[in-house]
Amino acid sequence: MKQSIYIYITIIFFLIILGCNRSGQVNKQIPELVKAEKVMFDHPDSALHILEKMEKPSSRTDKDNHALWCLLVTQAKYKQMVKFKSDSLINIAYDYYKQTDNSQRKAMSSLYMGDINYELGNIEKSMRYYLEGKTEVEKTNDYKTAYLIMSSLAKLYLYRNFGDYALEACMKAYDYAMEDSNKRYQMGALKYLARCYSVLDSLPKAIDTYKKCGAIAIELGLQKTKHYYNIQHEIALVHMNNNEYEESLRILQSLPKNNLSYSLIGKNYYHIGKLDSAFIYLNQALNTDNIYSKASVYSYLYRLGENPRYYQYLKNYCDSLLFYNDSIIALDRGKEIIAYKEKYNNERLVTEKQRLKLEKANIIYWWMFTIVMVLLLLILLIYIYLHKRIVMHRKEEELTNLALKLHKKELEVEKNESYIVELQSLYEESNKKEEFYIEQGVILDNLKKENERLVFEKKILYEKIASYSVSSHELSNVKILSDRLLLLEKREKELCSFLLAQIPMLHNLHLKPVYLNNAELGDICRITDTIFQNFTQQLSQDVPCLSEHEIALCCLIKLRFSITEISVFLNIAPASVSRSKLRIKKKIFSELGGDLKGKGLDIWLWEY
Repeated sequence: MKQSIYIYITIIFFLIILGCNRSGQVNKQIPELVKAEKVMFDHPDSALHILEKMEKPSSRTDKDNHALWCLLVTQAKYKQMVKFKSDSLINIAYDYYKQTDNSQRKAMSSLYMGDINYELGNIEKSMRYYLEGKTEVEKTNDYKTAYLIMSSLAKLYLYRNFGDYALEACMKAYDYAMEDSNKRYQMGALKYLARCYSVLDSLPKAIDTYKKCGAIAIELGLQKTKHYYNIQHEIALVHMNNNEYEESLRILQSLPKNNLSYSLIGKNYYHIGKLDSAFIYLNQALNTDNIYSKASVYSYLYRLGENPRYYQYLKNYCDSLLFYNDSIIALDRGKEIIAYKEKYNNERLVTEKQRLKLEKANIIYWWMFTIVMVLLLLILLIYIYLHKRIVMHRKEEELTNLALKLHKKELEVEKNESYIVELQSLYEESNKKEEFYIEQGVILDNLKKENERLVFEKKILYEKIASYSVSSHELSNVKILSDRLLLLEKREKELCSFLLAQIPMLHNLHLKPVYLNNAELGDICRITDTIFQNFTQQLSQDVPCLSEHEIALCCLIKLRFSITEISVFLNIAPASVSRSKLRIKKKIFSELGGDLKGKGLDIWLWEY
């Protein structure tokens, strides 16, 4: 037993040391980091100034603050649209928070890992990080970060023409913007949501959503900014795609001259048949460096050249269209080649890392194998030791149970013997013609038979205990305890008898029984309650059908007065006392539902 206690103490001590080591890794947040994070949303330039001016936290002794510094620096630079050459800085924060339970920091680091990789052209990695951030941010109430993650996912899905996925992401982004009560975020979410409806050909929904977006822009005072004009351009484009050319032209012509989209105006004029206006605006739209826009305009000019009035320009338009289409194909192919080359380099680096990991794993393998074998051997030895302890413990429990049973039998035998003595005196006083007399005889016979049975069972228990060859210290302790309990019960009984003998009223009644009036019977009940802990109140509560006279009779029985004495106290015949006891017994039997025939009323009240 002592050895097992030592083992438990060692384990607890080890866990305490481990907990202390873990808690020691948590450092207090540096005030500069707190200040930078507080001003990050509204003033990222000030936050970056604070972060660059402060002393950089150590990556060895202060990992928590170092990871937070890396995260905040990346966030501030990204908000100011600083170009990143790699994701090494944010990767420090990502690797650190990935091992913690801080879902908010994990979501933020995943967001900026996705943003930086998107800028570097690693689209697949970017999407993976966004999805990780989405899982973590759902565990928090950081609605700003949640909006940024979902809007970034929505953009990726839109650019890949995954309309249904983009629509779901946009709706969640809008919900987060509403939770954050951020009008700018709501405007951005509605803009991407309208684009999703356009991709899914739900053009009426797209127009309504763009109008809500424009209303928020006006509410924010952005009606004379490029952002508002871009929203109007996109509304006009949706109207054009919905064959509502007049409405599209009306929206475009309401914009300032320096924000007109000549390409859209020219295309609308072409569709409504105003070819001269279309010719003028489409040629003005060629004043751009975007080859995609030029290819789109030349496709309309080529169709315009099929008209006899503009047939003379057809060859030039055809050549230009072919030239820009070829340029677009070459550009896309070049992007694909660059992407494949980057993917090849990344795969080569991954393969090299895997090879190094395999070599390292082979070295570690034999060490781990040796450690595992030692641990298995140790576990086997512990198992054998614990198994022996369990077997011994079970044997001790069995011996303890047998000793307790033996003690219980001894108590029952002694108690029954005392009941036999007391009932014998009542039996001799009873009228032999009464039913109570017959019942008392049956109860005495039952008690004697019960004692014979208990003596036989005690003998069997002694034999079982003797069959155990192992001596038990716990068994001896139980034996001592059982003897003490038996002594306490004897002392309690003797103390009650002594108290009853010391009460003058009871002593005098035993010496010279006299008639008791109601007040004196009340005194008897109060004495009974004092000695036997509110006996009358508990009896009235358990058997409410008993009258006050019957409760008083129960108190006299409880105080061990004989039938002859009770008959004098109540001024009735002994036979009447016996019949009253039978009535009380029937009431108790009907109220409590128990069977008192085997015990008798006297024994039941003595034990109550």
